[in-house]
Amino acid sequence: MLRRPNRLIIPQYTAPAGVSLVAAAELLGDGKRAIAAQLIDFAVRKVITIARPTGGGKRSGFTVTLVGDVSREGPDENAVLVTLFGSAPAVGTSFALRPKRNKDLGVRLQGPHRWIVARLVAAGLAREQGLFSKLLTPWQKRPVLPTPAAHPFIDHAWGVHDYIQWAEKDRFAFLQSPAGAQRQQPLNELEVLILNEKLLPYAVLFGLEKQWMTELDVQYRTLPPEFLDDVGDLLLIADFLVDGVEIVAAIGDLVDLVDAVDALEGVGAIFGGIGEFLGNLDFPDFG
Repeated sequence: MLRRPNRLIIPQYTAPAGVSLVAAAELLGDGKRAIAAQLIDFAVRKVITIARPTGGGKRSGFTVTLVGDVSREGPDENAVLVTLFGSAPAVGTSFALRPKRNKDLGVRLQGPHRWIVARLVAAGLAREQGLFSKLLTPWQKRPVLPTPAAHPFIDHAWGVHDYIQWAEKDRFAFLQSPAGAQRQQPLNELEVLILNEKLLPYAVLFGLEKQWMTELDVQYRTLPPEFLDDVGDLLLIADFLVDGVEIVAAIGDLVDLVDAVDALEGVGAIFGGIGEFLGNLDFPDFG
């Protein structure tokens, strides 16, 4: 991951608008976790479900099922979903993520991943690293670097990082403050939990998913009884409690598993891999 910017960072409790999780990962300099974070984002927004096979343990991996409307997704998200589920995916389509059995999927995911990186370059939000930089740091398989135009997205993402790292009492005070919440009515416990769950994909990007899921778990288990009937239809974490699967373990397993799928060091390991996408393709605008 690239260094934290030496600029004023304002804590944020919502994800930056206008960039996908894969694009954000590349702007932050950690594309290895991009697909894992994007899958978690899909799950949080109820586009997909992620579940253990019935009676399965850690070695059984996960079944990923499409449950949402793909047509509402942005171009980056659509590129990933089409790769995962097919060009005209139907609700109910699923695939399996299994330990050490994801190589083919990893190879396929290189395509949309590289296309998203190329879109960042075409939009002026990133520039491809020059040959000299690649020769100086061959161990850094990073195809692009952000440009100044990407600073607002990057600063916002680091603001989310700071919010996640705050103590619970500080986050709650921030949410209730006029500057933080910008709303007159205070948030109740369920609203805070839903708000915080939406930041789980960014916790994954920053390697803070275990810390964040532990806190979400505590918030879930201490919800007042009057909110419990509303949880199942709203929260990803409720899904991970089925069959006694611990939330933290399940999310950690998923991130580790998808890291292996995504990596293959596919984007950064290819010299000049971005340039071939530019010139003849019409890229949708960011934002």
